[in-house]
Amino acid sequence: MYAPVVRGDVPGMNIISSVVVATAIMAATACGGSGGYGTSPTPPSNPGNPSATCTPGNGTVCLVSSNAFDPSSVTIAAGSSITFNNTSGTTHNVTFTTAGAPANVSDFASGTRVVAFPTAGTYNYHCTIHGLSMSGVVVVQ
Repeated sequence: MYAPVVRGDVPGMNIISSVVVATAIMAATACGGSGGYGTSPTPPSNPGNPSATCTPGNGTVCLVSSNAFDPSSVTIAAGSSITFNNTSGTTHNVTFTTAGAPANVSDFASGTRVVAFPTAGTYNYHCTIHGLSMSGVVVVQ
């Protein structure tokens, strides 16, 4: 049978304990939500919260909490842009299904994303998270 080790019985144990405690404290404070890899994330231009609003029209498409684009159909002039504004706090994306369309908008839960449409055409899009029930079209003239 072994006798229990009492604090102070092992030479250098206080130093080892201090290093372990200090390491645990540093690890806990490093995980404080700074945004990852030591850099703070750039805050969204319009954080998703209940008091934030989005007014559809005039080149703005709102991504609403009922999983819809508002308006679902927009007509703009070639060379214009659409601002996709998500104030819902729900993660959405904008995925174009038309050949020659602009780049897709990756997942975002808040803020705005601007997409330029340099060429005339009809560009269908939807949110791949919520499926074809959340879809829209941009008509560029």
